[in-house]
Amino acid sequence: MVRSVMKTCFAYAYSGANAVRGLLPGTLWGGCELPFIVCYHRVVENFEKSAQHAIPSMLISTAMLERHIDWLAKRYSIVSLDEIGSHLESPRKFSKPPAAITFDDGYSDVYYNAMPLLLRKGVPSAVFTVTGLISTTWPQLFDRLYLSLSDLQLRGASVACTVNRVSSSLSIDTGILDRLRPSADEPFRVMSALLWAVPHNHVEKIVAALEKGRGYQNEVLEQMKPMTWEMVSKMAGQGIIIGSHTRSHALLTNENADTVRAELRESKLALETRLRMPIYHFAYPDGRFNPSVVQAASSAGYRYAYGICRERDEQLPLLTIPRKVLWEQSCLSAMSKFSSAMMNCHVNWVFGERECSRHHHVSIPQMEHYANAS
Repeated sequence: MVRSVMKTCFAYAYSGANAVRGLLPGTLWGGCELPFIVCYHRVVENFEKSAQHAIPSMLISTAMLERHIDWLAKRYSIVSLDEIGSHLESPRKFSKPPAAITFDDGYSDVYYNAMPLLLRKGVPSAVFTVTGLISTTWPQLFDRLYLSLSDLQLRGASVACTVNRVSSSLSIDTGILDRLRPSADEPFRVMSALLWAVPHNHVEKIVAALEKGRGYQNEVLEQMKPMTWEMVSKMAGQGIIIGSHTRSHALLTNENADTVRAELRESKLALETRLRMPIYHFAYPDGRFNPSVVQAASSAGYRYAYGICRERDEQLPLLTIPRKVLWEQSCLSAMSKFSSAMMNCHVNWVFGERECSRHHHVSIPQMEHYANAS
């Protein structure tokens, strides 16, 4: 609570000082050279209910999303990613600083809950889909992992120790969990550590073993369902830009070169074949890229690609465009109310500087070891 109060006080002080100096939102990091692009994931009717099973930081309610959109619309020209791309290639004048709204992963609740709101307000948007899950009923791998780890915690088991034991039986090295502090022995931290260091196919094996003999509630599965191809086509028909988010949501910095190429090219081809339109936009899963991954995105034919921090590739800046991830509680004050000052700090990247450092946009020997072994 004390930290929340201090953060709220700082946000009001920061925003007040900028208002006195006449600075617009977003101008503190590049003088409007870069637009503000926001990234959301799932859009749900009831945050508290959905957060009982899902990863909370992946969720935003329709009511809170509308608050965010209204705040942005007063201060920005909300435009499409195509317009953002054209602006970055050849700067143009907007009546207000440009901004864009995007959604990652391709959850069906974006279709049901976000699209009607966006169409009603006439707001452009983009959806980055994981093509291997479209028209299936299976949740994202990280959702399945989180559900399994949460089940372990509910049963009173040590999350990290259980995963290590399962991984050992599969001859998969998850020694990274041994370096977690005792306080981090909980579902989200263990999930993040595994996804940070272990290739996608190994995580799949771990999850399958954890799931053995245990099922998910139908209601939980229904909430996490991906879009169908019909939904994706209808969104594209409404002018919503459809982009790729890989075939399987593999974190590309963990994978070998062949897997990276396949994830990038096959997802692009699937979308272009189904939608009968070129696909120019790509979002890196979890915002993770390094020079070789960025080069692979270029070779696959993408014109624009997006991370979730301010790190850029100097050689291919259009393939490392920053976005800011927001969720239900990102812009709440210490009183748990939407705060314009908190929102202002986020769009100016005052909060969240640790996001970039934890993404490690370089080749990591440990990751190379995992990739070569896969």
